[in-house]
Amino acid sequence: MESVVPDREYLAAEHARGGVMPEVGEGNPGPYPPPEWARAWRELVLAAAGPVAPPPWWRSAELSGGLATLDDSASQSWDGIDGLVGHEPGLLFQLTLAGQGELHVPGQPPVQVFPGSGFVAVDPAHHSFRVADHSPGWTFAWLAIYHPYILQRVGARAAAIGPAIAVAPDGGLAASVVRLVRGTLSRDFRDRFEVELALIELALAYERSTGKEDESQGGQLLEEVRARVVRGLPEAIDVNTLASDYGMSRTHFSHFFRDRTGLTPSHFATKVRIDEAARLLLDTRVPLKRVAIACGFANANHFCKVFRRFQYMSPISYRRAIP
Repeated sequence: MESVVPDREYLAAEHARGGVMPEVGEGNPGPYPPPEWARAWRELVLAAAGPVAPPPWWRSAELSGGLATLDDSASQSWDGIDGLVGHEPGLLFQLTLAGQGELHVPGQPPVQVFPGSGFVAVDPAHHSFRVADHSPGWTFAWLAIYHPYILQRVGARAAAIGPAIAVAPDGGLAASVVRLVRGTLSRDFRDRFEVELALIELALAYERSTGKEDESQGGQLLEEVRARVVRGLPEAIDVNTLASDYGMSRTHFSHFFRDRTGLTPSHFATKVRIDEAARLLLDTRVPLKRVAIACGFANANHFCKVFRRFQYMSPISYRRAIP
């Protein structure tokens, strides 16, 4: 099996073919990752070598990310990273792949980060960062997230336990971070639903890695309700029916659902139907009226209004925009 440990011949080959490397200084490719992080490092380096233009449905206002290497030990703000400028408040996931850095949070001691560690910064514009003393540089993957649900869910957990995180190279959190960063560079997500699913998987992986078992139950609840709503189509399952399925009153179930997921059951059930409608728009040539009826909407006009509220475009524009 080919080694994934980066070497100078590999780096030289990337430079020769015009690849964009995470460089620090003239001719210096930056610190090398340890073997256990070399595969993730190489995957993101190759993705960064050929960034592509975003498709029409891409929402940069909810997610951005990339791979960065720094060699200046002077303190810097998050505005020094392309993609974070002008976005606040937000949430930043950082995973160190090589070298060592420091996160400075006002009123707290510096957070030291090494390969396999990182941090979750809530409203990162108020923090600063620097390369650690005696480190040849600092290479890290980063995700800036502005999705309201993920911001609320992950932000609350990070505020409770602090910013530092430990990441296993073969664990779910590492896979989620690398997948999302690669996706922001190569735009290889099929559509925005796949992006949203990847963000939810990141939140669940983060909660599992930090020991929050009760929150992982929220993901199970979402999947149960999603399956129930889809199974009930073309009828639109209401909150009373969902509450009855769980042996609760409407009020009790609404509190139960929101406490575990951060969403209202009515909003989520509608979103599931819109997701199913979007799938039909992409995978079939079924007329709009039939899509509306199949997904529990009384007529095409009502369907178009609700679809635009969730997707920020009409169903016809959506079908045309997604290849």
